[in-house]
Amino acid sequence: MPAIASPRERAARLFFSDRRLVTQDGHDVAFYTDVLKNNVVLINFFFTQCADSCPTQSARLEEVQTLLRANPRPRVRLVSVSVDPAHDSPAALAAYAATWHAGNDWTFLTGSPQIVNDVLRRLGQLVAERRAHTSMFIAGNAATGHWLKLHPDTPSATIAAELQALADESPTRAAVPEAP
Repeated sequence: MPAIASPRERAARLFFSDRRLVTQDGHDVAFYTDVLKNNVVLINFFFTQCADSCPTQSARLEEVQTLLRANPRPRVRLVSVSVDPAHDSPAALAAYAATWHAGNDWTFLTGSPQIVNDVLRRLGQLVAERRAHTSMFIAGNAATGHWLKLHPDTPSATIAAELQALADESPTRAAVPEAP
């Protein structure tokens, strides 16, 4: 029998949703349950045909991935969500992922425009024109509910350190306020 979800987990599942997306490998995943739950994630938004900020962001993520491999923490994942699902098929995502040497802990997501747009809306990232998408990173520990935004110019070492700090958080410590 599955464990009963905590109020925090129920709220997170409701907020983030379990919309079905598709990975670069063609796997169908539930956004909260399969991608975020029990993980520390760094989320960015991109499209494969971008010639502006997306390659810069992806290069930064490649550097972060290298740093995380040097000092690994369990459950730390990179998540890149396409803002152009009409063009970014799983095959296009796989080719893009290969360009940036994405490992097993870096997931690229797409899906139907309606579902992707709902996920983007929930994350505060829905825009009318794909080129207007944000270049901010969203980092968080889904188990503790600790989320933050990181500027795209944040050094890779700082991003990796933030993710490692989030991974070192205890869900029980985060749920109980500390005494002054």
